[in-house]
Amino acid sequence: MQQFTNRPEGFRELRKAIPLKAVPTSLLAGSVGIAISYANSTVANGDSNAYLGFIPIMLAVLAFGLYRGITIQKKIFDSYTLTFDNSAVTREQNNTPTITIPYRDITEIAKNSNNSFTIKGNSAVNIIGISPYINDYDRLEILLSTIKPISVKVTEPFLQKFSGLISLLTLGLMATIYLVQNKLAVGTSGAVLLAVLGYSFFEIRRSKNLDSKIKKGMWWLLVVIASIMGVMYVKLTA
Repeated sequence: MQQFTNRPEGFRELRKAIPLKAVPTSLLAGSVGIAISYANSTVANGDSNAYLGFIPIMLAVLAFGLYRGITIQKKIFDSYTLTFDNSAVTREQNNTPTITIPYRDITEIAKNSNNSFTIKGNSAVNIIGISPYINDYDRLEILLSTIKPISVKVTEPFLQKFSGLISLLTLGLMATIYLVQNKLAVGTSGAVLLAVLGYSFFEIRRSKNLDSKIKKGMWWLLVVIASIMGVMYVKLTA
């Protein structure tokens, strides 16, 4: 049996990238939320100073959420364990389901553009991700190559590469539904947004690589979906 864990100092490198991705999207989402609330409230044509008070609150919530998110990610990172025995590879980490893939069920082992590895099983949910900050990286690569030839990915997966653009598109669709009165625009935007949110809910809930707290939090997405459907119904039947 051979076992691998992440290098403790590796999280310092990973942590630098988290704010760069999370902060702009969170600020934009908060701004869109305030704009929607402002446009649909009785204050819209009056004193807007009340809404300026939301800005420091939003920033405080963002800072707390970022701190909490980094803390959770560190626990997950530090608890990561990859074990190879005579017949299978197993990934274990904090608050996520254990994934075991028998060697005979491995369909692909890929080395990604950021030097991470991906082990794919015979099911869409049986995927093991290996960070580039794993201990004994060279020894692991040799071991993986003895199980199955490693394919090299020179580009990022589509959803990962364009995650920022997809987030912007989602916010734009949300703003259109709540701020625009044109029925065609509302209907088209609503249909696309519901499809995106429904797909996201399904994929996140069934994933074995996401923290259980994230999965539980996704139930709130059903409230958002219900709200979107309610607004669409009112505007399309008006």
